[in-house]
Amino acid sequence: MTITQIRYFYEVCKWQNITKAAASLHVSQPTVSIAMSDLEKESGLNLFRREGKKLSLTEDGTLLLSKITPILANLQQLDRDIKDMAQNKNLIRLAVPLQIGVQLIPTLFSGFKKLHPEIELEVVEAGGIDSLRMIENEELDLAITNYDDTFSPNLHYRKLFKSEACFCTYPQHPLAQKKFVEMKDIADEPFVLLNGGFFVNRLIHQNFQQALIAPKVLLHSSQLHTVKSLITHKIASSFLMRQAITGSDAIVPISLKKPLFINSGIVTKRGRQIYGDEQKLIEFICANKPMG
Repeated sequence: MTITQIRYFYEVCKWQNITKAAASLHVSQPTVSIAMSDLEKESGLNLFRREGKKLSLTEDGTLLLSKITPILANLQQLDRDIKDMAQNKNLIRLAVPLQIGVQLIPTLFSGFKKLHPEIELEVVEAGGIDSLRMIENEELDLAITNYDDTFSPNLHYRKLFKSEACFCTYPQHPLAQKKFVEMKDIADEPFVLLNGGFFVNRLIHQNFQQALIAPKVLLHSSQLHTVKSLITHKIASSFLMRQAITGSDAIVPISLKKPLFINSGIVTKRGRQIYGDEQKLIEFICANKPMG
């Protein structure tokens, strides 16, 4: 006896009519008729007395109905439980890189948590390359990050905006008033760069290589605060995403003559079901995305 037969049999018993049962189930009348005929053949039981279009249960039919009713109730409860599980992930593990996190993390912990206090966020500050590896290995649920969509075919990429990588320096620097700079202008510049798995680092080094310039890197740091501190203390310049610079930073972001852009957006594991709570977070981020 299949689950479909159980459901069809229950509806026929409820309506005592094949046509009405079929309408309730949103299937054709012959589909229900054949299912009931097959059920009687497979079980070897006479389940119905047929009087024209009206059906009434035999003693065997009544006994079978008493046995399948609690089974059907359990199946319906299971359906409700599964839907509830899908809507309530409760804990979302996500990665936000340092530079996007400057604007986004305060918004998540104020705006999103205010709207959905029942949803716990476990935030990891990780670079794009590291984030995507963790998504691929299912160590995270999603990442809001810079990405290269050729990184892995196992990931789904949803673009939110383009981020610009800018030459960042202090206001008194000789280049600070320029609208743009070329790689040759900064060939002798001391740099402090973020380390770790950042796509922007790869982009910057590619541009130095194309210009046949070896950058003079004083320090690689994992802390955005350290990078900004060395810039404001006039010790070094850097390359940072434009949205990483806030109004309170004494830092001037300057575009390259040929601007450097990288995609920023939401990355999830391809083929993995998105839970209801995760969808709420994705919709919130799309509505409150940081400026690129």
